[in-house]
Amino acid sequence: MIMTLFWIFIDLIPFIVAFQVQPPTLGFAIGFVLALLIYLFQKKRFGEVTTIIAIKVFYFFCGFWIALFFPVFHLFDFTQLFMYAILALAAIWSLCIKKPFTLQYAKKVVPESFTTHPLFLASNFWLTLIWAVVFALSLVCSVLFALAMISGETGVLLVNIWNIVGIAATILVRPVVKRYFLKKQA
Repeated sequence: MIMTLFWIFIDLIPFIVAFQVQPPTLGFAIGFVLALLIYLFQKKRFGEVTTIIAIKVFYFFCGFWIALFFPVFHLFDFTQLFMYAILALAAIWSLCIKKPFTLQYAKKVVPESFTTHPLFLASNFWLTLIWAVVFALSLVCSVLFALAMISGETGVLLVNIWNIVGIAATILVRPVVKRYFLKKQA
């Protein structure tokens, strides 16, 4: 679990760094370079790239050009909205292409012999589906906040509640799927 969190943290580095740098054009350029470096590292080390980092490369590339040509539009003001949009898009897209993003992280830390087991695949499908819903609900809260339909405190509280649900699901889904799988096998 710790190694999985480590790889997730690595994918978040472009966001963490880019949104601390001013002017935004420089922040997006740094975010793009970091995302591209992580992309290339993942491709070389694991033979595949996580859906999240692939989308971030595109996001930072586009963000750089928007910040460069439309400096009046402050993309950094919508950081939370963009972050949850990317996460929701990555989760949904990974389900559509039948490569759940949780599976992409789990494969980095689990022995290869487990990665094709139906239980492993099923639990990662359900985890990704749950996280897709969590990210989508967080995105809705971020949009409502950006449109000033809810306060910042309410938006942050709701986003944190959804994230707690996602973390709880991450802990609970594997045993539940395992129990269901074993019942089905019996």
